[in-house]
Amino acid sequence: PRETGRNTSTMVVPPYAEVGCRIETTDGARAVVRYVGPVEAQDGIWIGVEWDDPTRGKHDGSHGGKRYFECAASSENGATPGSFVRPHKIRPSVTFREAIATKYLDGKLPVASGSTGGDGGDDEENDIEGMFVKSSNGQKIEIQLCLKKEDPNAVLGTLDRVYLPDAAIHTAGEPGDAASCGLPAANVGILDLAGNLMRDWDAVAAFGPEFPALRVLDITGVRAAWPSISPPGPSPFPNLSILVMNRSGASWREATAILGACPSLRELSLADCGISRLGEGDGDDIGDLAALAGLEALNLERNDVEEWSEVEKLALLPSLERLHLGGNRLRRVRYPRTHVAKPRGPVPFERLRALLLADNAIDDWDSVDALNDFPSIAEVRLTGNPVTESAATRHEIVARVARLSQLNGSLIADQERKDAEIRYLRRVLGLVKSAEGAAAAGGEAEGAAARAPQRGTEAVQAMHPRLKALVDSYGELSTHAAKGPGTGKMGEDMLELTLVCVAASAGERAPQKKKVPMTITVGKLKLLCEKLFKVKVDAQQLYYKEPFMGMPELLEPDDYDISYLGVKDGSSILVEEKA
Repeated sequence: PRETGRNTSTMVVPPYAEVGCRIETTDGARAVVRYVGPVEAQDGIWIGVEWDDPTRGKHDGSHGGKRYFECAASSENGATPGSFVRPHKIRPSVTFREAIATKYLDGKLPVASGSTGGDGGDDEENDIEGMFVKSSNGQKIEIQLCLKKEDPNAVLGTLDRVYLPDAAIHTAGEPGDAASCGLPAANVGILDLAGNLMRDWDAVAAFGPEFPALRVLDITGVRAAWPSISPPGPSPFPNLSILVMNRSGASWREATAILGACPSLRELSLADCGISRLGEGDGDDIGDLAALAGLEALNLERNDVEEWSEVEKLALLPSLERLHLGGNRLRRVRYPRTHVAKPRGPVPFERLRALLLADNAIDDWDSVDALNDFPSIAEVRLTGNPVTESAATRHEIVARVARLSQLNGSLIADQERKDAEIRYLRRVLGLVKSAEGAAAAGGEAEGAAARAPQRGTEAVQAMHPRLKALVDSYGELSTHAAKGPGTGKMGEDMLELTLVCVAASAGERAPQKKKVPMTITVGKLKLLCEKLFKVKVDAQQLYYKEPFMGMPELLEPDDYDISYLGVKDGSSILVEEKA
């Protein structure tokens, strides 16, 4: 519809709304300007934009049968990210200098006080009233208006870090403008420009010469036009060590091109950028290896990486120590097998100490076992993956990965590791005994054939690669646990437990002491508790408690032996009802 009440034919388009600029409308939406000019059958000048949120658009750059502009977002899938808006609907963008003045100087200049030179009328009375507040009983209490202790300009001159997120900055200004705005330009080491409106890499790079000591740059949410090849010429950020580009829309190729302009970069963050592939094609090409050689930490959280083969492309980065992959769609983890075939070549992930994989789709224990092959791994996060759904998972992960010192943000104490490894070893040796018995009877261990081509003991060993190392470490335990069939004595391999029912529906019941086999499962122990306390199996939750434990520990899953879960002779078992 035509607009009325405004002379649209004489509107002037501001420089921050030219074609290619990033803009923000008065209702807070972000877009890129694709067209400036008239629209057929409409008055005045219109701004053709491609919205960051394509669902906001009304067309793909065509209107009334005429194409005015192209949208970068392909319209092959029916996307319509384009619209026309009037210039007055665009919020003014500012230079860096103007943003500094708004945040640090406006409203902080000295305030004049004393008589206004009036005749004592209403204006003077209002001035006097402004110097008092009234108490609850109507008394006037004199107050003094004062500035902060230090002059704003003096404070500005001491800053070594500047935070200007979402300040509508579109440019550093003319060369020298940002450096001369009152900041100690040579000392500024941290610059936060997240959510601003720079249009391309050149607009971002312009801040480099202004602040030559810059070490940290945050451009989260700056959806600029990023370069696909490394920009020519000297680096604008020779000392930059940390670059944060979350929600920037940069592809992996564009990010690695930018790395070429940051020779000192050690940490790169690319969370929420929609990245699904690292490099071109199916090979190991991930871009300029020289530009990536110094990278120590890489954050790719909440992207769309699904295949582990993409992650393996990072295997030969010589300095990589931390890799953040949480919130992707990874289904498995594997250590590169190529190193097995060429053991004298470069070691994959040689320095990787932290691999953070929370909230993916990992559901197999082979992936956990693969972590043990990473030569320097010390910290892992696996929460939010199907493989960690059981409460017993922590013990098993600790036991399966020898070098872990931190799991899911919690440190692993020496005693915890020892307990976890002993529990795990008991369970696996129990599987070995079962497999041997099944093989002697002409069968095979349950589930073994489904996971490995070997049968019997070989299958169990293939499913538990750390078995030999743990047997070597806990020889006495292995001798005891792996001994042959029992002698027939009732007390052999039995645990005496105190069963305490705290379920509300059972009323008051005296604790019961029972001897049970070490190999009894949680599920079978629940059956026993149902007989003793009349609490249905599907309503039970069992906890075990030792005198040294702060809180009882939940026993699950139902098919695990209680001895594997840490239950010892003399332990107390609490029978509770599910909430």
